[in-house]
Amino acid sequence: MPGFSQTLTLQAGTSVSKINWTNSMTHDQVFTEPVIGPNVSLGLEYLDFRYFNLYSGLSFIQKGGTGTISVIDATDPEVASETTINCRFNYISVNTLFKAKLPIGKVVVPFIQAGPRLDYLLSYSEKYELVGQFADIGQLNKLSYGAQVGVGIEFVINRFKAGAVFDYLWNFNKLVDYTSEMNVKNQLTDQTFLVNLLAGYRF
Repeated sequence: MPGFSQTLTLQAGTSVSKINWTNSMTHDQVFTEPVIGPNVSLGLEYLDFRYFNLYSGLSFIQKGGTGTISVIDATDPEVASETTINCRFNYISVNTLFKAKLPIGKVVVPFIQAGPRLDYLLSYSEKYELVGQFADIGQLNKLSYGAQVGVGIEFVINRFKAGAVFDYLWNFNKLVDYTSEMNVKNQLTDQTFLVNLLAGYRF
């Protein structure tokens, strides 16, 4: 029955993200290129009506950034070389989205969605202690909160659905926002897009 039925959904795809690092001592960016990581989520659609429904989900999202830095030779401080760095952050994320639908007939359903989300940093990996220096002094935020907005399309046949969705994760706080005793300010933020295929079953 419309409004009372629920749909269990699985989404899987990729995240495309970039880290922005602002340092008050320099205009150079450490992370200059985006990285692609995995993204998977399990969710439930409910209060399902023809033109809207609510969605709540639990996701694993990997974010990150890559770039090059100069590394000084320990045996000869005047010798430096360029090396590639790659930093990845693994998050568990929860969200609740309002989904507005515009059905075309009984099968094709374009939609837009938006709502709040909360991310918790499970772990991170890097070759050099760039981000780790902030974790060591308790200045790496493990909680990120913000909004998730997206567009997509579904194809519905009886109780089954399949489709694709494109989302942008908008953060309200920063991964790092720290000013040292020497008055050097560091801020780290991320820009993350999600590209997913979805499948669902209504019960």
